[in-house]
Amino acid sequence: MQAIPWDLTALISDLEAFLSNGLKGESLSKKAKEKKEAFIKRIKEVKSGYPQDFKEKPGDADDSDDEEEVDSNNDGGSLHSDRADRDDDNGEGAQQSPAVAAQDLQSLLKTGYLEKRRKDHSFFGTEWQKRWCALSNQTFYYYGSEKDKQQKGEFGIHGYEVKMNNTLRKDNKKDCCFEVSASDKRVYQFCATTQKEAEEWVEQIDFVLKDMTGIIPEDTEDLTYDDVGVVENIDDDIYEELPEEEMTTPPLPTPPKPKVDPPTTTSKPSPPSTVTVDKSTDYPNFYQGMWDCTGEHPDELSFKRGEAIYILSKEYQNYGWWIGELKGSIGIVPKEYLMELYAI
Repeated sequence: MQAIPWDLTALISDLEAFLSNGLKGESLSKKAKEKKEAFIKRIKEVKSGYPQDFKEKPGDADDSDDEEEVDSNNDGGSLHSDRADRDDDNGEGAQQSPAVAAQDLQSLLKTGYLEKRRKDHSFFGTEWQKRWCALSNQTFYYYGSEKDKQQKGEFGIHGYEVKMNNTLRKDNKKDCCFEVSASDKRVYQFCATTQKEAEEWVEQIDFVLKDMTGIIPEDTEDLTYDDVGVVENIDDDIYEELPEEEMTTPPLPTPPKPKVDPPTTTSKPSPPSTVTVDKSTDYPNFYQGMWDCTGEHPDELSFKRGEAIYILSKEYQNYGWWIGELKGSIGIVPKEYLMELYAI
């Protein structure tokens, strides 16, 4: 026996549901009621002749997700039904977890509106439904809005994997789709407003899945160790006592003297001016030796580290030499060997 195409079986099932449930409460004439019952009887006969194509599912009789909307201006009415959206892995219409309001969810990791693809979308129903979704701990909830007192469905993400899937739609939102799937469980497919938002959902769900499998290591600060506080007897002989060394200041390296030859005797300055200068208060011109310096020529002044030298002239500064006086002796000194004696 040739199988009936899926879209025809869905159409026949929706017609039966509309005649049986969609027209409840409608004020029909006696003739209309008789025709309705005749249509229902005929549909049941057709379905009984193809049992392999019309398998009854738990909750098919009364599992509408949202209220049906009937156009009162049309005799037959137009049905916009969200069938079979409260479901779980065992079939549609089933909900094992207790009802929980959206505002009562704890430990929310990610929330927001997504479009959820119906498991068995029909001729009368839309394929994608707007849902407020929330990832709470290891459970994915979806509601009609964030103010709902009861979820339309939920599923635990343990054992699933999540990935982007741009083949679910053919419109401009194809890159905004992702799915949560497992080989032996129902596949859940969603569409976000933007690609970035979809990637954030995928990243968050994947993070929780990896954390559940132990791929993400725990923070080392939270680890505890059993041997903390246990002090064992330690042999003091294993430590080597080193002799104490006197702290001595290492000698400063001796810098090279200026490479420029000292000025010749013919270029030496005239004797100091006869203007009387009180050296005892001329602090800016007092310098001290930073290193020992031995004159290599008769006109060079020799001095020791720390000795105070009074600078008479800086005429040869461009050559790297000054003229100084030490203990009554006058001669040229390398300026790199000197530092100010007084901090003014």
